[in-house]
Amino acid sequence: MKGLLKASVILPVILALALYEWMHIKPRVDWLPSNNTNFPPCPEGKTPFLVFGGTSMLGKYIVDSFKTETKLCLINYGRSKCKRCDLNIKGDLRDSRHVERMVKAYKPETILTSVKPPLLGIHYKTFIELNMLSMIELIKIAKKQGVSNFIYVSSIAASGHYHWHHGATEEDEQPLYTEYEAPYDISKRVAEDFLLAEHEQAKFNVISIRTGGIIGGEGTV
Repeated sequence: MKGLLKASVILPVILALALYEWMHIKPRVDWLPSNNTNFPPCPEGKTPFLVFGGTSMLGKYIVDSFKTETKLCLINYGRSKCKRCDLNIKGDLRDSRHVERMVKAYKPETILTSVKPPLLGIHYKTFIELNMLSMIELIKIAKKQGVSNFIYVSSIAASGHYHWHHGATEEDEQPLYTEYEAPYDISKRVAEDFLLAEHEQAKFNVISIRTGGIIGGEGTV
């Protein structure tokens, strides 16, 4: 009985300490500003199509689907090299000044984002920086530089992980910002709302796609 009592007291303490330490882990994905101002040109006769997250699990399939369009110059911006893309620009989405220089250089008609940091072992700050703050800056850059189309691969998490999603439609009431329980979820929702508010028919066309559960990549849930 004493052993059980001790375990019942010690276990919550251990879990609390582990959670405290986890919440104070520094972001694993660090970055430094890039001074790069030289961007290789697209092949002649091809239209620039800029992709963020082209090497993510879902991004690879998206790139493959657009690869059939032979007139597109697929430009991947990110930390990893996209073998199926025409060009690769190494950088971090949080480096907004570098991103703007690149967008200004290529003048793409379309930007597609499929950015998803790993869900496991990541500091909550990374979700806020990548999914929300950097995405808002990217949307502002795209509109400022005359991009015509913006495709945002969002997630069902934008309406909360803890809600029933089967049969959900655009008309369904969305949670209030203060009702979200996870940083990942609210970061997706805020970026999505900002993008949709910037839509201008025939000038800045935007679309947000909420994907469901995806099995097979890092951080699969």
